[in-house]
Amino acid sequence: MKLINYLIIQIIPFLPKIFVRLVASPYIAGITDDEMLTNVKKLNDKGYDVAIDILGEHVATKEEAAEITKRYANLYDRIALQDLDANLSIKLTHIGQDLGYDLVKDNLMILIDAAKKHDNFLRLDMENSPYTSETINLYKKVFENYSNVGIVLQAYMHRSMDDIDTLANEMFNVRICKGIYVENENIAYRGYQKIRDNYIALVQRALIKGSYVGIASHDEYLIDKLYIWIKENKISTSQYEFQILHGVPMEKKLQQLIKEGNKVRVYVPYGDNWYDYSIRRLKENPKMAGYIIKNIFSKIFSR
Repeated sequence: MKLINYLIIQIIPFLPKIFVRLVASPYIAGITDDEMLTNVKKLNDKGYDVAIDILGEHVATKEEAAEITKRYANLYDRIALQDLDANLSIKLTHIGQDLGYDLVKDNLMILIDAAKKHDNFLRLDMENSPYTSETINLYKKVFENYSNVGIVLQAYMHRSMDDIDTLANEMFNVRICKGIYVENENIAYRGYQKIRDNYIALVQRALIKGSYVGIASHDEYLIDKLYIWIKENKISTSQYEFQILHGVPMEKKLQQLIKEGNKVRVYVPYGDNWYDYSIRRLKENPKMAGYIIKNIFSKIFSR
């Protein structure tokens, strides 16, 4: 089965985009702002909170960075206008991090001001290792102006436990994920179970220190292990939430978590770069490749 999924991954980039688009809708919340916001409302109606992400990264010009920044800022207005349970999660390279510290800081402050205007939350996504220290420094900088901001730490990075120890307190809001970028083994764990173990340790350390933690994983082993620990240690539901990627087929488990009083947030990517994102998600998760191909052909032949 692993070989089949691997072969599928090699083939998918050569298929016409229409084939991938046939099954992209469960994983991508639309191309336009209107399409995305409609899907956010549907998720809210099911009991989910939402984190919104415009797909894209590494803009090449100041104009592109300014355009994306303005688009994100406008989303805060629309979220408030439609009374949605949603916040924003951004990649700093999408608003100009590659173009200089001052530029990205200025654009980030525009988004901080927009979030503050509506008393909403902003999450800074973590990208690959060349950006880690600067992302943390920018987080600290904007936190001085607005505390309703958070960051992401990756369980496969050796440094993440030290970052938790340095940053975590009652005001710290962190999403913990496994990590998706290819990193040198000198700075990142490679073993699957080692990453899992570090993930659990990071979540537990942050919660013990009083931080708010987004437990971001579709790995049911991690969800179950941590949920048992949370209940055993009487961690308040106001101190954590479970986070899941849009389209991951875990509806029954997620609804059960909500029923038991937990917050579940769906990470909602959307935008023109849906195709590149879809291909990347498939490469990161080979098991999903076979699932998607089956859906492609079932939809084609059911017409």
